[in-house]
Amino acid sequence: MTGSGNAPDGGGGGQLTLSGGGSTLVATDTVFAEMAALRGVQHEAEDWDQRLGEVQALGVGNAMAWQPGDLGVCLLGAQMAIREIADETRQLADTLAEAAEQYGRSEDGLDMMLRNSAAWLGHTAGQLSVFAPFLALSLAVPLAATAGVTMGWNTLLGRGPSLVPPWLADWLRENPRLVSDPATVRLVRALVSSADDAVLGRLGVPYPLATALGEDGAGLLGASSSALGLLAAARAAGMLRETPVRVGRVGSSPGAAAALSRPGVPAVGALGRPGALAVPLRGSATTGAAAAGATATGRTGTGAEAPTESMLAPPSPPAGFADLAGRIPTPEDGGQVRIERYGDAEHPRWVVYIGGTVEWNPAGSDEPWDMTSNVTAVADQEAGSYRAIVQALQAAGMAPGDPVVPVAHSQGGLLANQLIARGDINAVGLVTFGAPETGLPLPDGLPAIAIEHDEDIVPALGQTSGTDSRLYVRTELFAGREVPVDAVLPAHQLAGYRETAALIDGSPEPRLLAFRSTLQEIVGTAPGEQSVWQADRVG
Repeated sequence: MTGSGNAPDGGGGGQLTLSGGGSTLVATDTVFAEMAALRGVQHEAEDWDQRLGEVQALGVGNAMAWQPGDLGVCLLGAQMAIREIADETRQLADTLAEAAEQYGRSEDGLDMMLRNSAAWLGHTAGQLSVFAPFLALSLAVPLAATAGVTMGWNTLLGRGPSLVPPWLADWLRENPRLVSDPATVRLVRALVSSADDAVLGRLGVPYPLATALGEDGAGLLGASSSALGLLAAARAAGMLRETPVRVGRVGSSPGAAAALSRPGVPAVGALGRPGALAVPLRGSATTGAAAAGATATGRTGTGAEAPTESMLAPPSPPAGFADLAGRIPTPEDGGQVRIERYGDAEHPRWVVYIGGTVEWNPAGSDEPWDMTSNVTAVADQEAGSYRAIVQALQAAGMAPGDPVVPVAHSQGGLLANQLIARGDINAVGLVTFGAPETGLPLPDGLPAIAIEHDEDIVPALGQTSGTDSRLYVRTELFAGREVPVDAVLPAHQLAGYRETAALIDGSPEPRLLAFRSTLQEIVGTAPGEQSVWQADRVG
């Protein structure tokens, strides 16, 4: 759940694989595009067949008396040719669909085999006393692996104290694909899913009952419960403690600045314009008092001088996935949330961009996009970063019924899912890049695109959901090229996802084209207003 990184060298020419979206088919975007084209020809041919039948019904004379060139002969020949086209395109489309169905079943079967094997091994390991010290680590399932990999990789890059033996560090440098490998991601996903089985095994719960209660059964245990256990243990040790947050605007276009300076529009942390978003806080203390120290022009509250606010140009409406990925804020931008408003004052439409994790220190810092928020969010509690987003939306003037499209990377994707699942925003679309997979429900019919790299471990650290309405778009980022060794989790970096977003914009797949069309309908064609928000922890 890291922030941004350097773009990988070379182009990402890997093919896109699509799954989910209410379908059991799994195939490349090209196959889906060809399937749609064949279905289109089939339906058009069937329509012409029906029309020709209607013409015949009007009367074309006695068939026994037809001569070459008669209308009846011409109609019959055309109808036979049309029916042949319809039959051939139907068969070709059915063959592609069956191949995609078989591929999907194979993928599901392999995943299920890995999950079942890992569940049994985890349960067995949990029963053995020698593995007891490792069960505490399993409580951190959603994030411990990422944190460990991040700190270990920083060690390899000389950014911190040595956390691994020199021989292992040398071997990892020589084998950068160890972490950035699709097979590693599959293994991590299987191990993550078995953590609850290990805990239940240690508690003496029989394996059949543990399976029934776990993530693949009733779903009573899984990533969320594991993270909740980690929170309890860590907070007892003085770590991962939530605090109030304070949000300030650090950049805006002229229109957005004027909106916040209108009479009756309170400062950050208040409820915004009349009827604006009022979200009940679940978890730690409310943030209004802490936010009172923030202003519409920057951060205050500690005696430090508020930063000068940057004036930004009015944004053009995003035209596709590359525009969306390119506007997700990074630490270099000086903010964690970017808010764009389109439409008029009476009918605003919003696009909210949410960045990924910035700080990995579990002991705490003044950064809300940190490990504390990571674990808190996976535990389905209200994280500091979540409350910061709510404050920014309130300050920007979003009302409860306003349509909004969240666009997010990494931790931000998990937060966007929570905003939607809790009903705190009226989402009309969703795009996530490298976000932890989640079992949080989405409204029926919501256009939702989840973009993942096959080598990215972070999506595998979340909780899988059985039936998912999201359309998953996956690609192997480093197919046919070297894995960079100068970045932590290189397949997870936002720069790589921006590269993939441009690849998606060139796809002919109908559902991807439909999402771009829906996005354009939402944001319109006129320039909008934008603001960038920076949050701090206080207390």
